[in-house]
Amino acid sequence: MLAGNVGLLDTANAFAKALNCLAGGEVACGTCISCRVFESGNHPDTFYVAATETKSIGVGDVRVQVIDEMATRPFSYRYKVFIIDKAETLTPAAQNALLKTIEEPAPFGVFLLLADKVESMLETVRSRCVVAKMDDISPVNEANTAEEPLMREVIDTAHTLDILGAMMLYKKFEPFKESKETAVALLDKLYERYGAILRSSPGYSGHAIRAARAITQTKEILSHNGNYQLAIELMLLKIGAHIA
Repeated sequence: MLAGNVGLLDTANAFAKALNCLAGGEVACGTCISCRVFESGNHPDTFYVAATETKSIGVGDVRVQVIDEMATRPFSYRYKVFIIDKAETLTPAAQNALLKTIEEPAPFGVFLLLADKVESMLETVRSRCVVAKMDDISPVNEANTAEEPLMREVIDTAHTLDILGAMMLYKKFEPFKESKETAVALLDKLYERYGAILRSSPGYSGHAIRAARAITQTKEILSHNGNYQLAIELMLLKIGAHIA
């Protein structure tokens, strides 16, 4: 979930374009068939969920535009990407209808919920998303937190880690194991930092997107009481593209 009021749709579009880029490079190549079709505005596996009858996105909109679409595999590419702009306009019934789909998505399903006022959405939905606040990220404000050195080390070194390196770096994650809430809060902050990289350093966007995906998967594993150490070590290796 992207929260804030600056550049949300542009960031979501960049993320969606890169996810299905056929070149497999650090950034969307802009020249493969997927990128060209995306730029034409007619990408068959990117869906913009919108209200059809009222100003609010209703349960019928979610069922037709999301749930029914998730019943089939992508048309041509790897992922079906659903971009829900103004997600705070989802009615409570629509959010509840969406809940199971985002809680247990198909492996090809990616959901980007864009909201100016994320606090207005149901807690059950927010708790199943990684929330990236696009206009509140400030390295200066975070500089004195306990998490900051660890986040810097992950960003600076994860792409070079082998299995032994991931195991050693995991030791610095252990203090955050004390509760699920603490661990998830750390992952959310790490996700936000990669979001800042995505916006400010286009040449680094492929790595940032890969990291964001790995962090989201790790948060899902922890929400189902998965092994904390194994989940973190796998996340670090995925960020570095050492495993798929």
